Amino acid sequence: MTMPVMTDSVTIGRLLKPFGIKGEIRVESLTDIPGCFENLPSVSLLTPTGHMLKTEITQARPSGRFYLLSFSAFSSPEEAAVYRGALIQIPHESVPPSSAEQFYEFELIGMTVRDKLNRDLGCVEEIMDLPQHHVFVVRQEGTEYLIPATRKVVKQIDRTNKLMTVEPIEQWGIPNAV
Repeated sequence: MTMPVMTDSVTIGRLLKPFGIKGEIRVESLTDIPGCFENLPSVSLLTPTGHMLKTEITQARPSGRFYLLSFSAFSSPEEAAVYRGALIQIPHESVPPSSAEQFYEFELIGMTVRDKLNRDLGCVEEIMDLPQHHVFVVRQEGTEYLIPATRKVVKQIDRTNKLMTVEPIEQWGIPNAV
């Protein structure tokens, strides 16, 4: 199921499940930017059905691969459970800056991918979060490439021109020769 996304906002996380008895909820971060949940004036929670709730993050703490967040709108696990699966969205102007080595998913989705031989492989349509690393799903005219998001494969990301350059490696479905 495709979730609705506000076009003037950036999705930075997804609510997973309630934690504890005070309305805290486990959250999957959809960005590699550390501290992206701290010091946000307000966020919007967007459910799969399109319902929107504006609230504040009152506490954020890392918990393994996830975060535990408290929202001003929730005081019990039952209230938090209603928003399970919701996206956490913030306005573009509230997005914390990223470093040269870190990227938000919204910066990568839609990016054109070329190999080092300057062959167009398509656009990044999806990013899969696998245990070892992320994988870029690149599609063009019925062809799909699953490209590991590693420095060995991804050689350059140009935010300004929305262009990713990758190593042509046969085992990832990208031919070495023309």
